[in-house]
Amino acid sequence: MKRTFTARVGGKEYHIEHESDTLRVNGVTVDFEVSGDEGGILRIDRHHFDVSAMRKEEDGMYVLSLNGKRLRIEIEDEIAALLKRVGGDKATKLHSAVVRSPMPGKIARVLVGIGELIEAGQGVLILEAMKMENEIKAPAAGIVKAIHVSESDAVEKNAALIEIS
Repeated sequence: MKRTFTARVGGKEYHIEHESDTLRVNGVTVDFEVSGDEGGILRIDRHHFDVSAMRKEEDGMYVLSLNGKRLRIEIEDEIAALLKRVGGDKATKLHSAVVRSPMPGKIARVLVGIGELIEAGQGVLILEAMKMENEIKAPAAGIVKAIHVSESDAVEKNAALIEIS
């Protein structure tokens, strides 16, 4: 699974992508290896670093020791970056909800994907019923946790379609 995040250290920003054994920093693929779960040796290209366990502090910053030097790092994953772009205070306004079918019908289109940040009232899928297409909207803002239907699926009234958390 690909993970993307931004790390900020000492006024510098690094865009990092990690997928299985590939690491890209600011678009450049680097050779890396980590030995030990709670620290050990971090090897990036030909450079070796002694690393001790990273921990999160109360202010949200992470602290780690790199070659004996204490570093404070801000790490922002894709979801946090998205929340910041659409209005950082929305993180406190997210709710859990289940989008249910208001009537029997057939799924014409799913408009969202898993992990997507959605707003209350946003269309999440199109349900075809009685030869009409009906846009089904999210009852609350949140992140799409699960999608229980696919295009062309027949659904009954009150069927769980999408979970939001």
